[in-house]
Amino acid sequence: MSEKGKAILAYIFTWVGGLIVLFGIKDNEKNTKLHAAQAIVIGVAYMIILIIYRIIPIYIPFFSTIIYGLYIACVIMGIIKANNEQNPEIPVISNIAKSIFGKKIEG
Repeated sequence: MSEKGKAILAYIFTWVGGLIVLFGIKDNEKNTKLHAAQAIVIGVAYMIILIIYRIIPIYIPFFSTIIYGLYIACVIMGIIKANNEQNPEIPVISNIAKSIFGKKIEG
């Protein structure tokens, strides 16, 4: 499978796909590893935000819709960057991914 295909699959299956591409598939390029790490961060952050919102007894109109829109926008941005083989860094998300998975991305 091509590096582009691996990166796109990581974004489509978010944190599960990211874990498979980052840890399960050997011989990935640095950009593919960064795409996978970003997919993990996007998926996990989305789940954590929704869980916290459901626990807190405050209702914010359209909050879930806005968070879902941001989630989809980040996934689409990552897929477009992977497909066009551009710089894989998504603002803010890439910094978080590098701080969590730095050694795995560089190694």
